[in-house]
Amino acid sequence: MTDRLRKQLGVATRILPMTDNPVRTRLRTSHGWLDFQDYFVRLRCEPVVQELNYVGAEAARPLPEILDLLADEKLRAVVICPSNPFLSIEPILAIPGVRAAIAACRGPVVGLSPIIAGQAVKGPTAKMMKELGIEAKAEAVARRYADLLDMFFVDQADAAAVLPDGVERVLEQTLMITLADRERLARTVIQAADSGTRRSRDAATRTLR
Repeated sequence: MTDRLRKQLGVATRILPMTDNPVRTRLRTSHGWLDFQDYFVRLRCEPVVQELNYVGAEAARPLPEILDLLADEKLRAVVICPSNPFLSIEPILAIPGVRAAIAACRGPVVGLSPIIAGQAVKGPTAKMMKELGIEAKAEAVARRYADLLDMFFVDQADAAAVLPDGVERVLEQTLMITLADRERLARTVIQAADSGTRRSRDAATRTLR
């Protein structure tokens, strides 16, 4: 399905889903339990979020091609994009074996903060963090991936951010408004990954496995 859509849309880059098994993001809210699309589209993210559950994740299996790529000794980098941790990134990490495979990969892991000066660029990230009792700060996002990260990009507005031990902080203009902004930041991330080093993950990998 993913590959068919990719081809129909004319996307040249290979895109792999996290799994071929069904996984549903469910949210316990002030309106009760909701499916993601109901919360996000019909209710426009208005209900207060109290809990998230990735239904089916425990029984799902990662796509073999993903594990093969992460195990490749020539892997250049893993980039955790500035997406909503709860709705975009952590459903992927909830699939058994994915987090451990990223922790054990040879390439550096680079994250980008979706929070700038306490606000999300778009979407309900900051709102959800506050509702879940988490400070809407770049460093709070970094802590969620601390066992994986080698470096973490934060906006210059968050120069005072204190990241977890061992995670290199990279200050950069991360707000992307134009295509040129996106291209510039992508080049900067790749350059940082190429010049960075992979810190030891032995202890983290043992724990995750």
